[in-house]
Amino acid sequence: LILSFLKKDSTRHQQILKKLEAAAVTKGHIVEVKDARLDRENLRLTMYEYIAIVVPANPFSGKKVPTSLPEILSTCGNVSGKKGCALVVKTGFFSQKFCRVVMYKMEKEGMMVDYSEVINNVDHAAYVGKNIG
Repeated sequence: LILSFLKKDSTRHQQILKKLEAAAVTKGHIVEVKDARLDRENLRLTMYEYIAIVVPANPFSGKKVPTSLPEILSTCGNVSGKKGCALVVKTGFFSQKFCRVVMYKMEKEGMMVDYSEVINNVDHAAYVGKNIG
């Protein structure tokens, strides 16, 4: 599962999602992309083996994650013991710090984060997508 917190109206974000999905599929994984903002009511994370969380970095602060991220991880099924990765789309100076904060939020819910990366551009997303899973 690729759980996206990216903006729907941004073409750059949509291209990054498509590259991530395509690269993961070429590696042999079955991939579903869910928008965390829209699919929240029907989202059940229990049935997925691997959860990749894609979040745009906050350009002004490295500590402020979307408030829906911890809510979704805690209320949309059991994620304890599941593997996952934290992917942050670079938008400011604090992207690396923001990635650590996202990893901390995932680990706080019991997930095992085995990969994290700051995505710089669309081409870099294709490389990162091969390391998902």
